[in-house]
Amino acid sequence: FTRDVVRKRIKADLDDSETTRRLKLAMIQQYLKVCLKRQFNHGTLETCCESSSHSMDEVSLSEFGEWTEIPGAHHVIPCGFIKIVEILAHSIPESVIQLCKPVKCVHWNQSVSKEIERVADHNSDSPEEDQGYHVLVECEDCEFILADHVIVTVSLGVLKKYHESLFHPGLPEEKVMAIQKLGISTTDKIFLEFEEPFWSPECNSIQFVWEDEAESESLTYPEELWYKKICSFDVLYPPERYGYVLSGWICGEEALIMEKYDDETVAETCTEMLRKFTGNPNIPKPRRILRSSWGSNPNFRGSYSYTQVGSSGADVEKLAKPLANGAGILCPVMFSGEATHRKYYSTTHGALLSGQREAHPPLACSGEPRPVGATIGWTCRRGR
Repeated sequence: FTRDVVRKRIKADLDDSETTRRLKLAMIQQYLKVCLKRQFNHGTLETCCESSSHSMDEVSLSEFGEWTEIPGAHHVIPCGFIKIVEILAHSIPESVIQLCKPVKCVHWNQSVSKEIERVADHNSDSPEEDQGYHVLVECEDCEFILADHVIVTVSLGVLKKYHESLFHPGLPEEKVMAIQKLGISTTDKIFLEFEEPFWSPECNSIQFVWEDEAESESLTYPEELWYKKICSFDVLYPPERYGYVLSGWICGEEALIMEKYDDETVAETCTEMLRKFTGNPNIPKPRRILRSSWGSNPNFRGSYSYTQVGSSGADVEKLAKPLANGAGILCPVMFSGEATHRKYYSTTHGALLSGQREAHPPLACSGEPRPVGATIGWTCRRGR
């Protein structure tokens, strides 16, 4: 819609030359690429859109305002998000955190007692001791973990792929529909580190505007032209902290294509783009490249969620709704993660707040108190 309206206005301006008109038309495509990602530069959110979709045509216009910008300043964490995880985990005994332990299936509702009987030999010599639990987590290494309740924090991409096998019995129809209707795609970053800057001190960003896209109706490219989806390379400041680094963004199907190539190929392709658009054939290849691969990572299968055409904020709430079993326990299986927060989906603070929402004991589910003693993670075991 935006593209069509702006194009009509540009073409109606008779004061522009044909060259200027085509350049303006090409810049619309560049603008739409920028709208597909969050651009963070100099501590300021320059362009903000809740979508990591392949195209803005996939984003629901009617639900566009669901996402809310959180008040306050934006900060770069010097040591990365892993430092926050380390701080949060510091006061938790290592013995209660199990890493690198893939979950095969979460058994809940009436299936739990039957599964306990079936796998009693794995966990206890006395199956009677294991009665009374409401959830049983089956791991891929054949270990079975009994729990009062479970908080599922996997991404929407993982739920889309594995929800049928990940839960027994299967999820309620309304939750399955929410999983199918909400969108998730891939947004990747490409960091290029150079020995010396080839850009001027006042340069903040190098934007790529392809003049041959002036009349294009799509942001989809053939596999060999995946690099045309890169909208820009931003300069990371200050160099005293980061060195001489450019940060590029790529979204959608082209990001998945980029992930298939090795570092050498991606670095060479990006260098050729920079040479072409700056007119400087002497730009050296970067000394180092670092890039994300959210789409092909089986533990994520995408970067973050968005309200796809046909979905709404109500679907986010349905995804977040805890499962209720037939034994009077209303919240044996709960859901958190960025895709379950109606206002702050696609963000880290949305993921954090959703985890607090599900783990906090006083929170109620359908008017009844939730089980006490929950902790964020795949499983929450009660003391024995």
